[in-house]
Amino acid sequence: MRNKSKLSKRKQDLVLEYQGLVTTLAGYFLQHRPGWQRANLREDLEGEGYLALCKAARTYDPSRLPYPKAYFARAILNAMYKWIKRGNREPEGERVPLDMAVERVGVEDEFDHIAHAIEMLSPQNQEFAEGRFQDGMTLRALSEEHGLPIKRASRKARVLAHALAELLGIRLPEPARDS
Repeated sequence: MRNKSKLSKRKQDLVLEYQGLVTTLAGYFLQHRPGWQRANLREDLEGEGYLALCKAARTYDPSRLPYPKAYFARAILNAMYKWIKRGNREPEGERVPLDMAVERVGVEDEFDHIAHAIEMLSPQNQEFAEGRFQDGMTLRALSEEHGLPIKRASRKARVLAHALAELLGIRLPEPARDS
């Protein structure tokens, strides 16, 4: 049976002192995820982090571990890792490679949405967008091909990415404005 006793005042103070770690570490997990995942996963990750922080405060012994921040950070990270791992499991515990999943399900949508969206751009932007988003050309290669400075090619690629995302119904963060 689990220990359901309340935290002592000293341990409550530890939780309050280190609760900022939870939001920091949740941000660490979410920094390279798409925007929709950041919005949907943040609360769950923080919830797991706060639970882990409370559990760690209950077991923390300052005589054995003089650095509470490292102890709490490790406990929070482990809880978040476990939560993410639990959320990514297959229902039957079986992992299916992508090629096998395609064979089982089949590909129903053969329509090339990106090509269609590129066709909706102005003619002067279509060639640039095809090179960048369909052919995977680097910014350096695009800047050389179109006779643009690399900074301008980068800016144009960002603007076109946002235009294509809008045409495809994908919401991206606003492009940064150059000063």
